Amino acid sequence: MPDFSYGQVQQTSQVQRQVLSQKQIQSLKLLAMSGEDLNAEIRKAVNENPALEIVRDNAAADTPRASFPNDNTRTSYASQAGNEAAQKFQDAYENAADTRETLQEHLLFQLNVMKLSPDEKALGKALIENLDENGRHILAPASLLDKSRPVQNTAMLNKMLHIIRRMDPEGTCCNDMEESLYVQAQIAGDAPPLALFILDGHIDVLYSNDATPDIERIKRKIIKLQEASKRESFGGERAIDSLTITSADVENAVAFISRLNPHPAQGYGKAPTHYISPDIAVTEAAGEVPNTSDENEMFVENTHEKYFRITLAKGAIPSVRIAPGFNAQHHKELKKNLKAAEQFLDNLAYRKSLLLQSCEIIVKTQIGFFSSHGKGYLEELTQSETARILGVNESTVSRMANEKFMQTPWGQLFPLKYFFTNSQDKVKFALRQLIENRASGKKPLSDRELVEKLAAQGIHVARRTVAKYRTQLAIGSSYTRGKTPKQ
Repeated sequence: MPDFSYGQVQQTSQVQRQVLSQKQIQSLKLLAMSGEDLNAEIRKAVNENPALEIVRDNAAADTPRASFPNDNTRTSYASQAGNEAAQKFQDAYENAADTRETLQEHLLFQLNVMKLSPDEKALGKALIENLDENGRHILAPASLLDKSRPVQNTAMLNKMLHIIRRMDPEGTCCNDMEESLYVQAQIAGDAPPLALFILDGHIDVLYSNDATPDIERIKRKIIKLQEASKRESFGGERAIDSLTITSADVENAVAFISRLNPHPAQGYGKAPTHYISPDIAVTEAAGEVPNTSDENEMFVENTHEKYFRITLAKGAIPSVRIAPGFNAQHHKELKKNLKAAEQFLDNLAYRKSLLLQSCEIIVKTQIGFFSSHGKGYLEELTQSETARILGVNESTVSRMANEKFMQTPWGQLFPLKYFFTNSQDKVKFALRQLIENRASGKKPLSDRELVEKLAAQGIHVARRTVAKYRTQLAIGSSYTRGKTPKQ
């Protein structure tokens, strides 16, 4: 009779596990690094491994070199005591704390005393903290919208940009000097139409090697632009189009522009600077796609005989290779160094290749965005779909996009993760645009009408889906939107 008493029972089972090799671990580590961290990791590897050497140091190449007189200038040398005193003074000067108020502190103080909603203040704070020492955007403002705050939309972004640009000092929170001057001219309220025209994308008419502005030359350039504008059948008429431009008008406009401040952020203390460099640069060019074997770039065809060039931005990342003449044949430890160096270079090459291929997918999918400068043109693109195309795990794509930035053809920086969207993002954006762009005085669109208008754009969703997304965007029904607020 079987013995059913309690006792020890031995069982065997099979468990499938994937153990990552040291090379795979290093590969994933390098893939997730930002450009700054990768730079440090490369230098660390070169210092620790004699088989590696830096071929070209882009950071060192950008460092200004000292210049010495090559004529008959007589030079003299200070004493050692003099040199030490000078060095101490220089060290004290460079290490002295800057106690002046920073631009960010000055703007945030003004923001905090304003009557704004929590979402508006959060977005305003993000915009202010995104400014560099010149008061200009580091990342594209659109990329600062918080997806977890549905009410942070394009309209709110434009509102906060408008508010911050009019804070003291006027003209910060802009893309460049030209936009800053244009904002200052608008705020002034008495800007000549010709000055506004020049600052609205035509500031190059003022550029010259002359010490003083050549009024007649500027006048000829503006008249040429005016005539070209009139020939554009699709362009709406502007104030500049009906002006008869005289030399006095040009002189008046130039004088007005010269009174504006091209550096409104000057004079404030320096906040700790966190530089963001692009990992990938996308530029647009005309003509046929070049036939090149450069491993640092790829090309994506666009319409109208144009193409996009996707280039791996070298930044401050040094080029590294196996040291020529490194002989490890008769030494066990040197063989280990050589193998480690080869693995390191393989992993660097893999990082570069995956980054370029991923950005190629992004540009191909988001071709409308890169052609039209607009978030509204972003198509659905998930990290899982990108991983499927590349034949890698989704977590690999996530690591690749981590802390990586792309410079667009118009100069703005966007985090790579900004370009990964889902169908909800596109529907919500289109829905918000339809509601916000409804002409004032017209009856608000009902959910049924919104469904129809979305369908006309090729977006087919059910009425209940529209209602759900509208609620998530904190937008009321047509009935509540149509109610007139009590005075």
